[in-house]
Amino acid sequence: MPLRYTTLLTLVSALLQPPGVLFVLAALGWLAEIVGWRYLGRVLMLLALGTLYFFSTAIGARLLLLPLEDRYPPLTKPLHGADTPQAIIVLGGGEVIQSPGSNQETANARTLVRLLAAAQLARQTGLPIIPSGGAPRLGAPAEALTMEFILRQDLGVQSTIWPETQSYNTAANATDSAAILAEHHGHQAYLVTSALHMPRAVAWFHRAGVKVVPVPTDYRLDRVNGLRLESWLPRAIYLEISSEASHEYLGLLWLWIQEQGVGGGH
Repeated sequence: MPLRYTTLLTLVSALLQPPGVLFVLAALGWLAEIVGWRYLGRVLMLLALGTLYFFSTAIGARLLLLPLEDRYPPLTKPLHGADTPQAIIVLGGGEVIQSPGSNQETANARTLVRLLAAAQLARQTGLPIIPSGGAPRLGAPAEALTMEFILRQDLGVQSTIWPETQSYNTAANATDSAAILAEHHGHQAYLVTSALHMPRAVAWFHRAGVKVVPVPTDYRLDRVNGLRLESWLPRAIYLEISSEASHEYLGLLWLWIQEQGVGGGH
């Protein structure tokens, strides 16, 4: 996969989700002011500011997040019978590169939560694990190898591990993991990833021909009901959640475009 293409995708994604899209909106408002379209310019800048505030609150973040996280219920116990999966696929969620006190990559908090869920499921079922994730940068080891190390050394997993080391996004996670699963005569798997990422991941795995049992984890917000004063206070963590949720909606939109036959990549 050309680095130039992945860099372009990252740039476009950053500009289409908050806060990037709001900076673009404010910049357009500023330009409109300069060319004399004062009313339009002020509307655009106020819209950018108001949206930034709303998505920085718990109310705004929940509005975007909960439809994604609640799409699939938590797995309460492993399946048995004819529909029993043949493997556990766990998707990488990022790494910390050369953290203090270490000269090698380690999983970030999101990936660790996913690995914890996969390890627990592996102990319950004895199924092999497919950690999925390619190299985060040129010359670096694949994320799947870091995940395999943690599963073995830190989480004590004894099951067979088949690392998938080539993927660069969710679509590639699906196609490359499906190939490994097919090599071992499998067609169904548990799929472990963050709850907000699960709808897009399930869609890509279905497209790759893999029947998956969702195992959502890494929930971002609690389910406390009711409005409180702090629900309306802006915080950076809520803007981050809103940005991540927006990224998922953009990914689902891109999948829909792919299914309509527009565009040629993943």
